[in-house]
Amino acid sequence: MESVSVILPTRNNEDHIADLLDSIFSQSFDGEIEVLVMDSSDDRTPEIARRYSRDYNLRVVRVEPEDYNYGGTRNLGASMTSGDILIFISTDVEIRDDDWLSKLVRNLNDPLVAGVFGRQVPKEDAPPMEEFFIKYTYPNCRKVFWLKKSKRLTDFFFSNTNSAIKRRVWEKIPLPEMLKSEDQEWAKRALLAGYKIVYDPEAVVYHSHHYTLKKVFKEYFDSGATMPYVYSDERIRPPSFLARGLDYEIKQLRYFIKKGYFKYVPYSFVYDFMKFLGYYLGTKYKYMPIWMRRALCKKSNHWDKYDDIISAESQILKMGNDNFRC
Repeated sequence: MESVSVILPTRNNEDHIADLLDSIFSQSFDGEIEVLVMDSSDDRTPEIARRYSRDYNLRVVRVEPEDYNYGGTRNLGASMTSGDILIFISTDVEIRDDDWLSKLVRNLNDPLVAGVFGRQVPKEDAPPMEEFFIKYTYPNCRKVFWLKKSKRLTDFFFSNTNSAIKRRVWEKIPLPEMLKSEDQEWAKRALLAGYKIVYDPEAVVYHSHHYTLKKVFKEYFDSGATMPYVYSDERIRPPSFLARGLDYEIKQLRYFIKKGYFKYVPYSFVYDFMKFLGYYLGTKYKYMPIWMRRALCKKSNHWDKYDDIISAESQILKMGNDNFRC
């Protein structure tokens, strides 16, 4: 059985880091499990995590908050580990299945599969808007993305909230340093290189957020800023963008009626308006001065490090895509 390295970025997770590590180290997985905690906390998270190093293969390294980058920090973590398979998960997930890791990794037996991501299920306390979004985005049906079967490069998805990537593929195609959506951009590059991407709904984690209107706007502003790059503008052309938004709202309204969430309907329209507004304005970030980008996005200091959503190094990598074909 191949060994795995779990890359776990953390920030102020003292209330549930122990539960997550207990779940990881109790997996019924035959291979070796290595965990690297990349911590940016100012609470007891690193102290709690270090206790596990007495009995398990776990290390904690410090990452300054201003240095954190979705792709760059995970690349650093991957370079500091040795597992054959890299496991990327978010620190706020809950793992309730002892076979989660085995279910995730089994998909990599296919030599053409570069990476796999699993299903997310909303937590019990998820707000209705988040509950619907998670169920809508992560259905209970397996999918295989492969350009030899579909020539459309807009019909793919990937999420590092619950994912596994082969190290040998990562060495050829590291995660790009971007404002956000580094996982989707990585998947695009893997697909262009001839690999497959798998979505396995049986590899489940529980995950959801409690966003305020301000936070959801900023989250979606960052996502919107990356979409013209990842999907070459095809997903944000006004007619199709508005049509997808309307379709989403209709399906969400039906879901709320079915579940009896009537009192949340008015707020859901405001909430989703902030999402779509943030997303759309994010796609127009190039027309904004730096001060406005800092004010509107979640990762405000990104613009102090990069002139664009993606580093120059990663742009060069994209241009040289033919050099890392499978």
